[in-house]
Amino acid sequence: MFKRMQQKWGISGTQFWVIFVAFGLTGTTTAIITRYITSWVGLTPESFWLWKILLRISILIFGYQFILLVFGALLGQWNFFWKYEKKLLQKLGIMKSEMAKNSQKITKMAIFASGMGSNAANIIDFFKNRSDVKVALIICNKPGAGVLSVAEKHQIPTLLIEKDRFAKGDAYLPELKTAGVDFIVLAGFLWKVPPTLIAGYPHQIINIHPALLPKYGGKGMYGSKVHEAVISAGEQESGITIHFVNEHYDEGASIFQAACKIEPTDTAETLAAKIHELEYTHFPKQIDAMLTSQTK
Repeated sequence: MFKRMQQKWGISGTQFWVIFVAFGLTGTTTAIITRYITSWVGLTPESFWLWKILLRISILIFGYQFILLVFGALLGQWNFFWKYEKKLLQKLGIMKSEMAKNSQKITKMAIFASGMGSNAANIIDFFKNRSDVKVALIICNKPGAGVLSVAEKHQIPTLLIEKDRFAKGDAYLPELKTAGVDFIVLAGFLWKVPPTLIAGYPHQIINIHPALLPKYGGKGMYGSKVHEAVISAGEQESGITIHFVNEHYDEGASIFQAACKIEPTDTAETLAAKIHELEYTHFPKQIDAMLTSQTK
């Protein structure tokens, strides 16, 4: 029997007897402590049987395991006994197994931005305490853009890209794949996304546009230009559109829209402030909802 146990545990004969002694010392010490605690709390042979059983079970579950680790450490067998305890705790559901921990997929996100990065900063703040989502990379096409400072503040790696390789080359797919990026968010990114990148991330690239598409979208319609066009047209409302990205500017399938009323006194600047509020409120939540639905 001893040989079989030794083989099962994968230990030497000497180590087996040291472990055997540790179990023996733990059992004896636990029995002594149980008698002492029983007397200290005032339990006697006449006490209600359930209280005595509950006390002994509590000592067995918690006290015995702790004492076993102590003797294991004193006898130089900490690794063996900690492994033993972890298996027990996992069976009791108190501790997750390493396999269960590793089974939780971490979605790695890349944010593409060209400007100050206020939307990028808002998204980073939204997900910063999440264990299942990570902003893994900030990609920018403008040296000195504010979003690079946002990335530095949050210690997120950055990638500065140039147009020819992005539009006509490999679209920096090797760098994205090396970083383990699963999902791409455009947050104020002004370049058209090339087919190479879309093919590399099918239905995994989304954008936010500062108007209610299909109105006021397309090439050249970004930032203040959109708000000026909306005001000039005398629209009574504007808003945001979150949509998938395809080969054409602002023509991908819509995911979410939110609107705001335009007052007669509004200017392009005041409308921009309203749109920013909608972006900050809804963009991170919609990203979260999409990622959650994809992992179910």
